[in-house]
Amino acid sequence: MWQQCWKHFKIYALLIKLNAMRQLEYRVNIILGLLVEIGYLGIKLLYAYIIHDTGVHISGFAPQSLYLFIGTFILMTVFFVAMLQFNIMAFDRQIIEGEFDLILTKPVSAQFLATLKYVETWMVIPNVIVGLGLVGYGWYASGIAFDVLHVGLYLLYAVLGVLTMYCVFTLPLLLAFKLHNISAFHSLVWALWDFNNLPHRIFPSPIQIIGTVFFPIFLITNFSPLAIMGQLSLGEMVWGALAPILLFLLTCWGWQRAISTYESGGG
Repeated sequence: MWQQCWKHFKIYALLIKLNAMRQLEYRVNIILGLLVEIGYLGIKLLYAYIIHDTGVHISGFAPQSLYLFIGTFILMTVFFVAMLQFNIMAFDRQIIEGEFDLILTKPVSAQFLATLKYVETWMVIPNVIVGLGLVGYGWYASGIAFDVLHVGLYLLYAVLGVLTMYCVFTLPLLLAFKLHNISAFHSLVWALWDFNNLPHRIFPSPIQIIGTVFFPIFLITNFSPLAIMGQLSLGEMVWGALAPILLFLLTCWGWQRAISTYESGGG
């Protein structure tokens, strides 16, 4: 098992390199994309500054602590855009046009290759810089100890958040094996993603339960800041660690069931 994980890790590192080289062929696109990303980040920074400047406590959270949530959201957006966005957009096309046939012939996991082969590299750089800066400032301003325990908790729930993100947005893609065209799903992706921008506790209790248990999108960006702030109960900490693993097992099981119905070229 560990050998397979290491093998796919090395393949993914190679995919990052190949995608970065391919994107360098169109340097003007990279520059324009970076400018667009900087514009979006400017809006987010203005939004964060306005919240901080008001001095209002939102659902018991001090204004400076919200930088942790916004910064974590931006960092997770890096993983979302780099790992998933373009794979989600291309997934049903691979099935309709028969490109999925070639994926099945490769000596690696078809699930891995079909859902992770496109990697965005250059355009996420501003998000990495700003996201780390906001998290660092929020961490310092909130008076949270910068030690092994807190850093380890943050990274643990960040990794589990990335795993949750992969599963939450990959599971609906399996409908493409039956419906073939799932373009309507693409329009929902960003709308769902924006729910993670602020602490989930600002929402009514029913939405919190749905977004944490039944459709655990809040686990992606919320649990890392909440863990280091000591705002997670023992049950929430256990669920935050267990849910991503269960989701991943469900995703793998669903993939095996869905791929058994695949018909070449959508025919």
